[in-house]
Amino acid sequence: MLSVILIWLYVILTTYLIGYGFISVVLSFSKYGNKGKKSSDKAYRFHSHTGYIMAGVLISTVYAQIWSIFDRVELNCQIFLMFFACVSGVVYRDKMSEELRMLLRILRSYKSRILYLIVFFLMAYGTSNGIMHYDSDLYHAQAIRWIEEYGVIKGLGNLHVRLAYNSAAFPLSALFSMNFLQLDRSYHVMAGFFALILAWECVDLKSVVRRGNIVISDFARLAAIYYLFGIYDEMVAPASDYFLATLAFYIVIKWLDLYVRREHSYVPYIFLTFLSVFATTIKLVAAPLMLIATIPIYRLLKNRSKYKLRVFYASVAGALLIAIPFFVRNVLISGWLMYPVTAIDLFNVDWKIPKGVAEYDALEIKTFGRGFSDVPTYAHAPFSVWLPNWFASLSTFNKMIIIMDILAILVYIALSIHYVLVDAKESVLGEKKIPGKVFDINMRSMLRTGDFFAIGGTMIVCFLFWMASAPLIRYGVVFALLTAVVILGRVVILLINKLDKNRKEIVFKVFVAITFLWLVYKGVNLVVDAEKRFNPSYLLKQQDYGTYEVKSYEVNGTTFYYPTEGDRVGYDPFPSSPENLDGKLEFIGENIEDGFKKNNDI
Repeated sequence: MLSVILIWLYVILTTYLIGYGFISVVLSFSKYGNKGKKSSDKAYRFHSHTGYIMAGVLISTVYAQIWSIFDRVELNCQIFLMFFACVSGVVYRDKMSEELRMLLRILRSYKSRILYLIVFFLMAYGTSNGIMHYDSDLYHAQAIRWIEEYGVIKGLGNLHVRLAYNSAAFPLSALFSMNFLQLDRSYHVMAGFFALILAWECVDLKSVVRRGNIVISDFARLAAIYYLFGIYDEMVAPASDYFLATLAFYIVIKWLDLYVRREHSYVPYIFLTFLSVFATTIKLVAAPLMLIATIPIYRLLKNRSKYKLRVFYASVAGALLIAIPFFVRNVLISGWLMYPVTAIDLFNVDWKIPKGVAEYDALEIKTFGRGFSDVPTYAHAPFSVWLPNWFASLSTFNKMIIIMDILAILVYIALSIHYVLVDAKESVLGEKKIPGKVFDINMRSMLRTGDFFAIGGTMIVCFLFWMASAPLIRYGVVFALLTAVVILGRVVILLINKLDKNRKEIVFKVFVAITFLWLVYKGVNLVVDAEKRFNPSYLLKQQDYGTYEVKSYEVNGTTFYYPTEGDRVGYDPFPSSPENLDGKLEFIGENIEDGFKKNNDI
């Protein structure tokens, strides 16, 4: 636990400094419009201190990916990262000091500071030990070690196809694994760090008492808290699923807060759009999340001023800079732009994973996501064949969530029809209001019409995309939860708004009481479960990856390892594959650094 805390403090310091510099540059860019005149964004102040950290995490991840293309991610990479952080700290030291003083004023309450510290230590303990994800010992650990030892290796997916599942989470994990310190292990703390940032964001749920009313982002925070309780004993593992889900929750919560606050500045929306692109580089299932930027893009392009077009083009350029290193790594590792997607076939390189292998791998992922292992039988099965068995295999709570998602989609369709047929005179962006209609937005707890359609529609597309691709619940539970709470949450708030004052107060008190009791119940269960796994050694050091018995084989004089039983090898020994590839694999050149390719003589 102590090791996790020390690494997190280092991560917070570096990412905050780098993120502050990045946000300051974006603010400076957006300050002036046409002919040097100041724009409407001139007075905008970035409200989120977790946002500075997430901006720094984003930049650090892109940096680590670019570095890995040319060299291994180790001490030199850290030195340059610290240099960038120090430069940002020096350049913006005055403004940063003012921001930190403002943060202390926000946390002037002794109870607030204690609460944030409790969450910090609680999440640090959860990240120090728990249940190591099966796939982490199967390929996550090896993928991270390849980045630590070599950076990007051409054709690495030929050693193990799952090493071709490129994720931005792995270079980030390698960046902060502290492997360069030559300690007795490679630390894996970043999945827990993402959970920590989300948990800190969820602490804002306490403001519901001060507000005296419920806003739609409160429902999203409750869903996120439920998810955090669910992964508490698993976030010790560097699984990309946890990175994606926590980041997606963070994006949607912050987006809903902006909508409720009626934020007009483009800056925070652009930042969240960048995070949506970042989420896609972590796991491709998040690709539809970028649709959330529909309304801000529309507003930028609606008035074709040179300033707004410049902001739009700069945003596109920023998104490409985030995505390009991810795609380059894909091509180098697998020979495909988005492995295992074979529809886009642009490269003919020696190390390319054979198309048939990639296609079968994609079908295997889909079949496994549907709850089956028989690829030929169920890969192309219609919904009517696999859906009943898939649904039956879910837990009772997850079944309820899926049913709520279906209800939410029907409600969304009904509201859309009502809007077209009845409220057609209302502005698409909700800037005009017709009293008494479905989209009454008297209270700030509601979303404007266009905002609701954009974020609700985005959640539905994310949910359906997940269902159509590989609907394993851990892959897309974030979209299942958010689809229900965003759409049905709006309906609940609409109904509350129609009550008289006394009934609103009663509903609000009941909501607060139930939420408090639920948190206490989940908290007690969390402590009981953690006590069963308590190990004093984890109070100092983080739990390591699993260890397995292995055998060895050689390729061009280099020793490789494979498990005696099963298919997992953990972090050590290295390099490894899930099976003996003697005679099936060859180097592109003379050395392992030159990369791998399949032996075509087989």
